[in-house]
Amino acid sequence: FGSRHSVRAGLLHFAFGGMARSTDEAVENAEIGADDPAAFQDGPVWIHPGNATLPPLIEVSGQPLSLRRVVKPPDPETLHEWYVERDEDGDPSWANLWPSAAALAAHLESEPNLVRGQTVLELGAGLGAVGLTAAKFGASHVILVDREPLALHCAMSTAVLNGLVTSEVLSEDAARGSVSAIASNWSSLQDDLIVNVVLGAEVLYDLADVPTLASCVVRLLKSGGTVLVADPLRERSVGCRAAFLS
Repeated sequence: FGSRHSVRAGLLHFAFGGMARSTDEAVENAEIGADDPAAFQDGPVWIHPGNATLPPLIEVSGQPLSLRRVVKPPDPETLHEWYVERDEDGDPSWANLWPSAAALAAHLESEPNLVRGQTVLELGAGLGAVGLTAAKFGASHVILVDREPLALHCAMSTAVLNGLVTSEVLSEDAARGSVSAIASNWSSLQDDLIVNVVLGAEVLYDLADVPTLASCVVRLLKSGGTVLVADPLRERSVGCRAAFLS
């Protein structure tokens, strides 16, 4: 979804209900976007010019991830301009797939047993690449959480493009492998939303927010559940990783 480059990200993987462990694992050979036109198949397609409700949106190839097509704004700059025109103080960073998200999605593809048959929640989902990959590789239900409804609009559109079933959150009628979304910050998620696996990519960026994030994980994760957090090897904010683990 940008220029070609390899991704290396630190992966924090630990279980709750027992001894927590932290590993610093390099996830390599995941690439974002491509300079090779063939990788885009029929190329980016404009699907919405932008209006008062939606920003400009395009559909692009999901390669090298398992997602066939992805719905997203063209770039953060275009999204920022759309926010400014509407006097909105939005964060345009969700317009890109972050390297750590690509790395975590690639890790789930190589280790599908981490999510197969599990109820999975992705915090700070953005475009939803990680959670949607979990759905494609056998998760029983995936919940995407982000404070930006427009990001979730794109993520759920991508789910449909990739043949995934969408549903209400933990609906009794939901098909296996279904995907749902909640527009919320971490502190406002309901306590009865209990899951087996929590995923997060590039969520450790503000030391002041780490206690809220950690508390959210503890509240929502079943005993014995798993947390997978992908973060740049060089921390965006020094101390966040240690604070989260503690």
